[in-house]
Amino acid sequence: MSLDEHEYRRLLCSMSLGYTAYHVWALQARRERKFNIARLLAAASSVKRIRAELAFRALGEVGKTSDNVARALAGLEPESVATGPVTGTGAISRDLLNRAARALAEGRDLLASELDDLFVCGGCGELMEGPTDACAICGTVREGFQSFRAAEAMGNLGPTSIMRRLEQSITTIHALMSDIDEELLAVRAVGGYSIKELIGHLADTDEVFRERAWLILELDEPRLPAAHPPKLAKAEVYRTHPLADLFEHFQNSRQQTLDLLRGLTAAAWRRTGNHPIFGIVPLTHQGNWVIEHERSHLVEMAQLRHDLLHQHDQFNPPVLPPNLVAEILEGE
Repeated sequence: MSLDEHEYRRLLCSMSLGYTAYHVWALQARRERKFNIARLLAAASSVKRIRAELAFRALGEVGKTSDNVARALAGLEPESVATGPVTGTGAISRDLLNRAARALAEGRDLLASELDDLFVCGGCGELMEGPTDACAICGTVREGFQSFRAAEAMGNLGPTSIMRRLEQSITTIHALMSDIDEELLAVRAVGGYSIKELIGHLADTDEVFRERAWLILELDEPRLPAAHPPKLAKAEVYRTHPLADLFEHFQNSRQQTLDLLRGLTAAAWRRTGNHPIFGIVPLTHQGNWVIEHERSHLVEMAQLRHDLLHQHDQFNPPVLPPNLVAEILEGE
């Protein structure tokens, strides 16, 4: 093996491991609702993926698709090599990670004022903070960058998809609460909450979103209020509410939200507000925010419903996988 080939194999191994590490860490940060830190980790993951791809290609491991499929079926067995460090080795990466570490030491996410939009060069994998016209390393223009913007931290759904998801939630929640004893809907999972509490919580969150949307549409770059109630524990009162009342509460709130948003122009969806954590964000950001939060709880509710209907021991509450339990953080 030549020195160059050995180095490429070392890079491939190191960058592949680094990609996996940062990718999974980004997912974990999202689960903990540290969305700006997740954005940083996702950008770092992209750096590693691009550099792993460059090394893989340099080793001649990429051919025509027919050859690649044949190799996949045959089984690709790369040689094992020592990797060296796989994370945080560049100066900018270490600077960004140190900022994240300081924020986490204070029990919070990075603020938008502490982390600018991030870009990764698609040509060489260089990580950049803030807008730039071209990569200083390889000259790739900004159109060839991958972007990790604060405004897109929640997701990239456009107005049509946002509206469709908001509408679908009414049907989904109705299906989740149908054909199940109302007493079971008040049963809490271990370390979690009941379906009744979650329905009430989603209605509360929808009201927060609608308030923010109204402010964005009516005022010029308003300061957006933090999520309230910020904790699911505030929803405990809903355990004793009649199910029909809870669903009506959610349905009425969601219908008001849909009425507010229906028929908005593309320009209206681009109107912005000033969020204490995420900075200047468009209405689409907040639409993705409520949908991302809602999706997590709908999965949680579906799992809880399944376990309640199929568990053999009715005296022990269900235990949900930890990754299914979501929550809004203070100030989010």
